Amino acid sequence: MTPSEHDWITLHRIKFPESISAKEQDFDISGTPKYWRFCPKISIGDDGLSLWDSDTWCGLAIHRSQDEAEAMFNAPEDHLQALSNAVEHWQALAIPVTHRGSLNWRGEVETNSAVRVADEDPQGPLMVLTTAGYVSRDAEIIPRIRRFTRGVEDVIDFFGEQDGNVRRDVFNGEFDQKEGFTVSLWKDDDAMMKTAYWQGVHRTLMDESRDGTFFDRSSFTRARIVSSSGSWDGDPLLVMT
Repeated sequence: MTPSEHDWITLHRIKFPESISAKEQDFDISGTPKYWRFCPKISIGDDGLSLWDSDTWCGLAIHRSQDEAEAMFNAPEDHLQALSNAVEHWQALAIPVTHRGSLNWRGEVETNSAVRVADEDPQGPLMVLTTAGYVSRDAEIIPRIRRFTRGVEDVIDFFGEQDGNVRRDVFNGEFDQKEGFTVSLWKDDDAMMKTAYWQGVHRTLMDESRDGTFFDRSSFTRARIVSSSGSWDGDPLLVMT
């Protein structure tokens, strides 16, 4: 199969009937996407750190070609056995249009190269993925992780108060010391830019992070949703379009 000029994304948000621990899960998929991350929704324990279990998980696949992405989008049950236990599933097929920053999704840090983006932006419903990571989870790093985790909760709450934000979630990848990711869906680009970059909780935390005390690396990816199916508390694409 000849790779396309840019990568493709499939996102699979799955809710199970009960909580599943990341220490016990085995959510391999058939096929070989460029990246596959499957992470539990974030929750915070009494120690201020993220817990590694949830009844809601999200799979993020970065594909080398449209054919590969559409095969997983059109028949996800053939690729992800965990779907047989799902009580809710929402998935999206998307084209990445912007990617910047550093992340570790396969055992090494990659900078400005993890996702190949389209040369031209096809426009359409906007999905934003972000990541943040650390060089280790050693004792001296833990206070920084706690601080960042609190900040993430504050940002998600802030996003939820904005009319332009349709859905938002954070999925924790710390269980294997590779980055998890946030997902946010927006009515339009202006709404995202105003909420994330102009003023408010997210902008404040971004400014504070410039001194390097929040995290050691970060990235963001913007993508246009081509198609979606299923439910994430209803159909978010109806609101977005």
